[in-house]
Amino acid sequence: MSEHRPGYYKDKHGDWQKDRRTNSRRSSNAFPFDHEQRKQFRRKADRELYETDHKKAIKEALEDFAEDHDGHL
Repeated sequence: MSEHRPGYYKDKHGDWQKDRRTNSRRSSNAFPFDHEQRKQFRRKADRELYETDHKKAIKEALEDFAEDHDGHL
């Protein structure tokens, strides 16, 4: 009968290795800052998109203004 150690497993050489998968990712305390990190990345991506959209809109508005005023800003 094989020996069982909670939190460990035997590798292919028969040596005991610590099982790194013992913490459940679904537990509330497994990754306490995970949600905040996702929000931070989402905010950064949104900010980058808004900046490119705003720059494009400003450029188009300036071009329209220049057309209306014979190329003078």
